[in-house]
Amino acid sequence: MYINSGYLHNSLLDFKDKTHPLVVGSCGTYRLIHQPRLPTYRPRGRIDYQLLYITAGKGHFFFDNKEQIIEAGHMILYKPREMQKYVYYGADQTEVYWVHFTGSNVKNILKEYGLFETGRV
Repeated sequence: MYINSGYLHNSLLDFKDKTHPLVVGSCGTYRLIHQPRLPTYRPRGRIDYQLLYITAGKGHFFFDNKEQIIEAGHMILYKPREMQKYVYYGADQTEVYWVHFTGSNVKNILKEYGLFETGRV
């Protein structure tokens, strides 16, 4: 597996920051090469937002206990405290970019660009 990531202040902890309009806490990319699977399960979510962009392969996401397969070219948004459950499989040759962010103006920024008005994908 190939991983390239960076964290604000070298901290792996999620955080909420309302002192700035938009703050990126961490970002990175995963590419499954030899690893058979990479699961993520956060039953209580995180306190920040997470945006995932699948550039190759696909991801298996679980929304309302139903699996939804999301293919390359799509983004997925998790809002604060939303349960996160998804898995990437090596056989799918998945490559994904992700960013965790927070801020006082995030809702307005997403709305301004018309992002995720009708759902998570």
